Amino acid sequence: MNILFLSDCFLPHAGGSRVYYYNLYSRWAAAYPDRVTLLTKKVPGWESFDRSTSQGSLRIIRRFRPLPDLSAKHLPKILFPLAEAIGRALCEKIDMVHSGDLYPQGVISLWLKRMFGIPYLAFCHGEDITLTENRRYQRGVRNRIYLEADAVVAACEFARQNLLSIGIPENRIVKITPGVDWERFTPGPKSETLMRRYGLENQRVLLTVARLMPRKGHAAVLRALAKALPGAPDTTYLIVGTGPEREPLERLAAELGISNKVRFVGYVAEEELCDYYNLSDVFVMMNQEQDGDIEGFGMVFLEANAVGKPVLGGRSGGTADSIEHGVTGYRIIPGDVDELASYLDLLLKNDELRGRLGEAGLRRARSDFSWRTRAEKLRETSVHAIERARGAKIQGRRAWRLYGRDLVRSRHRDGGAG
Repeated sequence: MNILFLSDCFLPHAGGSRVYYYNLYSRWAAAYPDRVTLLTKKVPGWESFDRSTSQGSLRIIRRFRPLPDLSAKHLPKILFPLAEAIGRALCEKIDMVHSGDLYPQGVISLWLKRMFGIPYLAFCHGEDITLTENRRYQRGVRNRIYLEADAVVAACEFARQNLLSIGIPENRIVKITPGVDWERFTPGPKSETLMRRYGLENQRVLLTVARLMPRKGHAAVLRALAKALPGAPDTTYLIVGTGPEREPLERLAAELGISNKVRFVGYVAEEELCDYYNLSDVFVMMNQEQDGDIEGFGMVFLEANAVGKPVLGGRSGGTADSIEHGVTGYRIIPGDVDELASYLDLLLKNDELRGRLGEAGLRRARSDFSWRTRAEKLRETSVHAIERARGAKIQGRRAWRLYGRDLVRSRHRDGGAG
């Protein structure tokens, strides 16, 4: 097969969905004699990433820059990636297009199908629907993209239910949750270098790995930590990530009087993340909905589980798939600081409970979340969608031939009668 994957952004651009796509397509290309072309945009650091990632059957092609937003003034810019995609489709005999984003890639996929009959697959993470639900024009385009897709991949149950709610047929939806690379994320000793760097000797470590933005819930964790610290004074909160909320969070920590118990780490490269997970005793991310923006799955929970750590997350979005409540961690009502504080107190004081939840998370990550099986499922879904599309074309041609034959016979009969 020859697959063209369209994405407005790709690694090394931050984002769980981009890690999801990278793992799916890199493993697909490594396991099968298919050609996968990733047509995406230029982001900081793309040159070195592409040099180390591209292989014989996996190509990454970068053109233009990601759209800053979806306002009307930027809409003409869709013509450039559309022209590029048309050129690829015509010159390379593409069997199927995969759309990693609704706008503009989903629109481009829809146009390619209408112009050239190329089937396409669209991804849904859940927030694709919640973010556009109150925007009449975008909602209509979104629904058309998903309705005309030959297959729709839901990255979690939350996404699947949202697709069903807008009328996408159940038999066209395939659920493929993210996996975890347990060869990279694996239990190990705490790095002495990092312990000294952040002053973590004789400390229990609470960890969050997430972009610093409101829906990740860092503020709720800080408030809960302030409540839990009197019962667990030997606790330090390590925050890994960058984003616009850093200064407000630093001010909040100061107002709560816990600045000395919080470390803002900033950006950490993907290859170093496992060391930070292994530093921790409890992983927490209190994800919540923010103006329709919502956590689709929460891959960081799986990564923390894969190194044997218990996790705490918000009862929102797709975390029902990534956290098994009471088994690998706990899901908490978003923004409920008192409930979160009680769980922090419970876990920070109970070594046996932390060990039991962490071991269960490790077993589940390794048994249920293989990237290889997910890449196989994506390929199988694509094969079936291509076969259905080709079958429909053949049936359509046959129908037209029969219609033409009947029309000719009818005219002969009418002529003879005259």
